[in-house]
Amino acid sequence: MELREHGVVIKRCRDCLRVALLYPAVYSAAVASLAYQNIYYMLNSLGYVYAERIVAKSMAGREPPPRSIETNRPLKDFDLVIVPISYELDYVTLLRLLISAGIDTSSSERRRKHQPLIVIGGPVPSSNPVVAREISDLVLIGEAEPLIPRLVEEAYTKGAWNAFDELACLPGFLPASSMSCGRRVKRVWVRDLDKAYHTTMQFRVPGGGEPWGEAYMVEVSRGCLHMCRFCMEAHFLMPLRHRSKERILELVEEGLRVNKVRRVAFYALSFFDHPNADELLEEVIESFKAEATIGSLRADQLDEERLELVARAGQRHIAVAPETFSPRLCRVLGKCIALEKTKSISVEAWRRGLRVKLYLMIGLPGESDEDIEMYARILRNLSKQAPPIREALRVSVNPLIPKPFTPLQFHGLISERDYMRRIRILRAASSKVLSIDALSYRYAYAQAIIARGDERVARILVEWAKLGGRLGQLKTAARISNVDIDKYAYSPSVELIYKWHSLIDNGIPFKTLLYSYEVAKATGLG
Repeated sequence: MELREHGVVIKRCRDCLRVALLYPAVYSAAVASLAYQNIYYMLNSLGYVYAERIVAKSMAGREPPPRSIETNRPLKDFDLVIVPISYELDYVTLLRLLISAGIDTSSSERRRKHQPLIVIGGPVPSSNPVVAREISDLVLIGEAEPLIPRLVEEAYTKGAWNAFDELACLPGFLPASSMSCGRRVKRVWVRDLDKAYHTTMQFRVPGGGEPWGEAYMVEVSRGCLHMCRFCMEAHFLMPLRHRSKERILELVEEGLRVNKVRRVAFYALSFFDHPNADELLEEVIESFKAEATIGSLRADQLDEERLELVARAGQRHIAVAPETFSPRLCRVLGKCIALEKTKSISVEAWRRGLRVKLYLMIGLPGESDEDIEMYARILRNLSKQAPPIREALRVSVNPLIPKPFTPLQFHGLISERDYMRRIRILRAASSKVLSIDALSYRYAYAQAIIARGDERVARILVEWAKLGGRLGQLKTAARISNVDIDKYAYSPSVELIYKWHSLIDNGIPFKTLLYSYEVAKATGLG
């Protein structure tokens, strides 16, 4: 891959541990991942490690043998391969890359043939490691900063596969399914974000049109105070931790300088939960003469002053996620944003020249077509208050996709027939001003299956990757594997879900989640 990159690391060290940092998606997605950026520079800050990046050429179809961006080194020639998994379908891309590289998808075969050690981490495998441990050799349970340095130190001093023997079953290190730990592996997490590694240099192709634009990405906080019942990230990243204002401003000042950019992209599940959020924006605007970008915001944390601040920071739109307009259904999600608040924030944003994006979720326990018809009426009326410009109001609709280690992990995915009918009800409200986009049902279905998958789903993923990994090939792979995948999407058993709870300890008892789901369901239906 020939790129005019800013921030690429080139090292000359004869005896370094060779690490492939494999991002199972295309380059533009890797650039936008702050976790991937941090791991890349954290590894290369160690004198005995040379980490090189490998990304996919495409998200489906035939993949050429993968080689590193830095030296064009083949994937199979590395000592260790580290793979962050942020989305369920990343597993398929990872398998496509392994197959193309001539690396076995079986841990025992990789060891027998002295192939690279495959280590998977991130929120998806840390929440349900059953699929990951069928594909990898080690699954990192928890956060990267305390786990990866220990991993590479052991691999450098003792060799990659000897490091596996040393680390397997210790806190944060769950081995492949061929090895039983006899106890749950504890999740490992960072206590003090100010002391955690955070890169100032970040790679990108200048003018390449990355998702955040020409911006320096900085993590403000980790975790979320609100713990919505559907949110895997909040449950995985608990407890809520903030970087100090002073540390964030140090990072921003240096990050803007070394990356030669004039925009900051703030990373947080809920930015305005940070006790100094307003001051941070003011400092970026006034002291650094820069702009800022914030992702999805909670409407109940916004007011006229904050909207003015966001507009002054150069943001051209706001995105808020009420999820539902129903006072009844919001209780099952554990997230209730008053309709009047969503309306008033939208109107105030339009007055400041901002476009508005709303996220809605359908397929909630107790939901009916009448609820969706109500949504359509609300959106139609709200769009009448919008300025007469194309897509002044955009609505993104997703089905509720139940995720592991959340109370709603027991809930079934909405059927395709019901989903498509309800999308049609919503789209009837569309106009020049109001656009309504919906997530592909096939994508949601695949995500739900993998999220709650087990060993049989892992076998399906291997067959799916061999076929090319296109969404339409999932059911073919399931037939080849002789597995009924509907049950993972629509009617998972308590026994199935208990599998990942029996492997890892993240501080949330299984009975607590089961009780919380029953309470949520009863509340939402009441």
